[in-house]
Order: sequence, then structure tokens, then C-alpha cells
Amino acid sequence: MKSGKYVIESIENGLVKLLFSDDETIETLVEVDQLKHPVKPGDVLYIKIENGKWTSNPLPVETEKRRAQAKALLEKLKNKSQ
Repeated sequence: MKSGKYVIESIENGLVKLLFSDDETIETLVEVDQLKHPVKPGDVLYIKIENGKWTSNPLPVETEKRRAQAKALLEKLKNKSQ
């Protein structure tokens, strides 16, 4: 894992799948209890790595921006199919 923005792809069986936002083909799994804040799929986090240890911080503005973009795209596709 490297420092940067990650998106939570899924949470299953106590594991969080993180996708590196610059290249979403890069996946990382972490245990949900390693995150010190509540999370849900679609959340954007900034992960910082220093001295071999990592910390995560939620990015709520970035999360809402991505959700709004996804909602707009779904609406556009929905209207196109009608």
C-alpha cells in the first residue's frame, strides 16, 4: 500500500477492499477494525504511510462529490433508456 486517496469498494466478512483512486486496478484488503472511524462502501479515504505504519482519514467532501457524480450518471442513463 502507498500513501494516497482510496475508495472503499466493499466490506465483507470483516475485510475492507480499498481501491487506489489513481489506479483502481490496485486493490488492498484491510481488516475493518484497523480503521479508526466508521466506513461504508463508496467512502473516500486518505491513507498516509510513515515509518512503516499507516493512518486513514475520511474525506467526506470527496465522498459526496463522487456519490453526486455517480447519481448524475445513473440519472443520465435512466433518462436515455426511456
